[in-house]
Amino acid sequence: MRIALAIIILGVALTAVSREALAQIDLVSTDNAFAPIVRFQGTFYQVRVDQRVIVRLPSQSFAPMNAPVAKSKKPVAVKYKEQKIGKCLWIDKLAGSRPGTKDTLELLTRDGVLIRAYLGDGCLAREFYAGAYMERPYDGKLCVDRDLLHARTGAKCEVDKFRLLVPR
Repeated sequence: MRIALAIIILGVALTAVSREALAQIDLVSTDNAFAPIVRFQGTFYQVRVDQRVIVRLPSQSFAPMNAPVAKSKKPVAVKYKEQKIGKCLWIDKLAGSRPGTKDTLELLTRDGVLIRAYLGDGCLAREFYAGAYMERPYDGKLCVDRDLLHARTGAKCEVDKFRLLVPR
C-alpha cells in the first residue's frame, strides 16, 4: 500500500513539478507506519493574499429629493419625523454623509432617501466633517452593532440604530 502511494506521488510529481523541485524530493522507506514517505529538502514559504475594500462616503450638504424647495433666497429649515428602519443598510446604495446633531450622522442614499445613524458611546458627529469611511464587509451591508464607521480624525464608531427621516 505504501509503495503504491509512493509511486502515485512520484507520478504526479513528475508530470506537474519542474526538475529543480524534483531534485528536492526524497522517497523514504521506514518501518514506522506513521512516518512520512515523502520528504522535501527545500524551504517553503507561505504566501497570503489579503484584499480590503474601503468605501468612502463623501461629506456633502444635501437635501433629499422629496424635500420642499424654497423660492426665496432664505433656506427653509425642514423638520423631519423619524421612522424605524431595519438594522442593516446596503453600502452600494449610500451616496454621502454629513454630521448631524451631537451624536448622529445623516446618510443619503442614491435614491434621495435621508437616514439618520445614531453613533455609539463617546462618538461625536463633528468628527465626520470630512466624510465617513468603512471597510466593506463580506455581505455588503452596514449593520448596527457590527460594523465600524471611520472618520478622517481617527475616530472609530459603531452605529447604535438607524432611523428613516421623513419630511413633515
